[in-house]
Amino acid sequence: MGDAKRSGLSKGEKTRQNIVAKAAVLFNRRGFEGCSMQDIVDAVGLEKGSIYGHFSSKEELALEAFNFAWADTVQKRLGNLHTVDDAVDKLKLHVKNYVDTPSFSGGCPWLNIAVDADDGNVALRERARRAVREWEAALVNIVVEGKHRGEVRPEVEPHGIATLLISTLEGSTAISRIDKRSQALAHARENLDRFLEMTVRSSKDASPRHSS
Repeated sequence: MGDAKRSGLSKGEKTRQNIVAKAAVLFNRRGFEGCSMQDIVDAVGLEKGSIYGHFSSKEELALEAFNFAWADTVQKRLGNLHTVDDAVDKLKLHVKNYVDTPSFSGGCPWLNIAVDADDGNVALRERARRAVREWEAALVNIVVEGKHRGEVRPEVEPHGIATLLISTLEGSTAISRIDKRSQALAHARENLDRFLEMTVRSSKDASPRHSS
């Protein structure tokens, strides 16, 4: 009771968060169809009725679980971009974060839900669509602001850059998951860094910078 008061959360809210956190790992590893409510019951240590007291359906829980996993992932990939000022350096740091930072347990939540819901759950598919649009918008904003400050070439198309980064990184992730020995992500980072320096960075701001 004291811990709940200090955290500002009620016992019910803490229980709900615990269910979501544990379900997020299971759904991300096994997918919506591959994860049963009994699996979640076993992981959480609550009766099925108690879980349904917090969530009206397996679908509602799966959506909340994805939100939890995706928020963690976004923080890892975008959370420190404010530490650099230049737009191209922000994009390079984002690529570095993606490649070097351990993903959520089970791999990239967006890639997992996109594949899992492609021919299945409509609500999960729509959430995946919204997530990638949010990711794209964050990268587009970086490019647009960089163009305004003269850090990005004026002819660069922001949405094109965002799509290129996302598709290259996620495609490389898919290859790496199939072939554990693949260097696809390392090659993706190397080539994206080169592209950002040579094609995106303004010639007025052309001294290369390297992410550590």
